Amino acid sequence: MILPNLLIVGAAKSGTTSLHNYLSQHPDVFMSKHKEPHFLINNEIGLSRIPKGINKINDYSNLFLNSENYKYRGESSAMYLQFPEIAIKNIKKYLDKHVKIIIMLRNPVDRAFSGYQHVKRYNTDENLDFPKAIDQCEDRYLKNIKMTPASRYINVGMYHDFVKKFINDFPNQTHIIIYDDFVNNTTEELDKVFDFLQIEKININTSKHYMVGGWQWKNQYFKNMFLNKNIFKYLIKIVVPFKSGRLFLIKLFKHIFTSSVEKMEKKTRQNLEDIYREDVKKLSHLLGRDLNFWIK
Repeated sequence: MILPNLLIVGAAKSGTTSLHNYLSQHPDVFMSKHKEPHFLINNEIGLSRIPKGINKINDYSNLFLNSENYKYRGESSAMYLQFPEIAIKNIKKYLDKHVKIIIMLRNPVDRAFSGYQHVKRYNTDENLDFPKAIDQCEDRYLKNIKMTPASRYINVGMYHDFVKKFINDFPNQTHIIIYDDFVNNTTEELDKVFDFLQIEKININTSKHYMVGGWQWKNQYFKNMFLNKNIFKYLIKIVVPFKSGRLFLIKLFKHIFTSSVEKMEKKTRQNLEDIYREDVKKLSHLLGRDLNFWIK
């Protein structure tokens, strides 16, 4: 059975999709087409929370068919970081003991806002404004099994304990990337990853950016129309039988029915900075790097 020996475990909205796709360009690295299978936590978390996840070992292994000749076989499930006890237990149960782990960390305040915008775009159950969403996120998560772990906007950014657990269990097999470094010096950060993996440094095309946010639905009606099964989608399939044509049409409609995201309110940012301040201090000490510039 072929299983991964490279994991990008999070955090969500911290550049994991870009790194996943950049690594796939390397001749020694095979990255799964299904980016976020979340196999290592799905059976405990539940498919209702991660509906596109995988919970069977054979299906997980099938993601890596024809990858035998690659030095690394990787997948990127950004919610592993949130559930270190579960993920680590199953890493040890299923994967090679020499598995390599990459963790990407972003300013937790910006990450929370970006995470909220992402969930709001793709989850019809998210219909609150950001201040209310962060205030109610844990309570809603406990009461509504359709709410993804990504909707725990504050919890996702409490990095210290999560990261510490991975470092403690895989001290020489864990590599940390700070999102700011990755954005500002992408090639340099990729070279560090190649050194970590002990593979040749090569030129990677980083011109394309993935999962770019910055947009929102104009209202809940348009959002439901695009995300749920309905007569509108059925008619499009009949009228436009070719997938490429349908994708173009949907892209056009999205342009009409979406708008730019407004900036986070200063009061909300200050509130989140106060929430994360102590955790950022502890994380800075753990990593031996001052990250307090995240919290002004």
